[in-house]
Amino acid sequence: MHFIKSVLISFTIIFSVTIAAAQPLQLSERSYIEVYTCAPGNQLYSQFGHTAIGVIDPERNINAVFNYGTFSFNTPHFYLKFCAGKMLYRLSAESLMRFVSSYEEDGREVVAQRLNLTLEQRQQLFDNLIENHKPENRYYQYDFFFDNCASRVLDMLYYTFGDTINYCSSDSCALPTLRDCIHPYLNRSKWTKLGIDLVLGSITDRTATHREQTFIPDKLHSYLADCQIDTLPLVESERTIVPSEIKYGATPWFLSPMLIFSLLLIAVIILTLRFSAAQLKVFDRIYFGFVGFFGLIISLLWFATDHGATVGNLNILWASPLYLVYVFTIGQPAKKWYKYFAIFLIVSNLLVLPAAFVQSFNPCFYLLVVASLVRLVAKFIPQHKLTLN
Repeated sequence: MHFIKSVLISFTIIFSVTIAAAQPLQLSERSYIEVYTCAPGNQLYSQFGHTAIGVIDPERNINAVFNYGTFSFNTPHFYLKFCAGKMLYRLSAESLMRFVSSYEEDGREVVAQRLNLTLEQRQQLFDNLIENHKPENRYYQYDFFFDNCASRVLDMLYYTFGDTINYCSSDSCALPTLRDCIHPYLNRSKWTKLGIDLVLGSITDRTATHREQTFIPDKLHSYLADCQIDTLPLVESERTIVPSEIKYGATPWFLSPMLIFSLLLIAVIILTLRFSAAQLKVFDRIYFGFVGFFGLIISLLWFATDHGATVGNLNILWASPLYLVYVFTIGQPAKKWYKYFAIFLIVSNLLVLPAAFVQSFNPCFYLLVVASLVRLVAKFIPQHKLTLN
């Protein structure tokens, strides 16, 4: 029965939104509008939470949640478009019951903020949401930092109400960077954090204004609580729809990237002291091959995609795609250009230190920088001075 009821309600919502252009739906005095903030989940796509906006009117039987975070896995060339930053997201409409059902299953908290709007303001916002839901308007090019499910909700509020909304925070703390905003949500999964830090560019290390921080659903929740509309609080009341019951997983300490890369650095130092360059030729090719592969990923995300957050990635200094060329020169120290190549890579690694003033590097990357320098510098030191007896 619950399933049938949910399907009927969803059909009613979709049908109502579809015909609204011809016959605009009029809200009653009993109507209200809520912004829903959903807690983070354990999957990568849900680690930062989610936001949606709902229009509820018991008198008119309107129960619509507008969700800007919808995409389809059936999109042609889905993974290619996703990696290239060309994935289109869309605004969908569904019933509140259907919207919260998945969060109930996962035990992810859902909090509703009822907005303090007059009937005229509610109608205006509802009309704009319906207009935005039209097939020709509902699609947009998703950008995690600058145009996502949370920022779209706030943009719609500003588009509808303009300067009548004022942000009035008493927070005097220093503003964080965009990278700082996402790090608390990645601390449970150290490897995910490492991967994201690898591909994000220096653009994410600039200071983010209070409004720019609202790409994070929790930040939007706090932002709305500190807003006023026509000198009155924007948020009238708050309620919890789904209580938090989720259990978050975490990376075990013995599998943490810091420990793994620390052991790798120790192994590189020991191997360099114990074995000759000729004996470590295969090791060097494997190690620098992996580093070069990271550099290739960085380069592609920087120059071959539409991802704005991967531009200006200074990780390319230590993870250069040129290592993929360098691996083929290993074992040819007699050639003069080989030494110049190695010197270039040494300088590139050393430039990470001044680059740290522009971009924040994951601490694990410094371990890889030192490991690379050990192997590169070893090429210029007579082997008898390195080998232990």
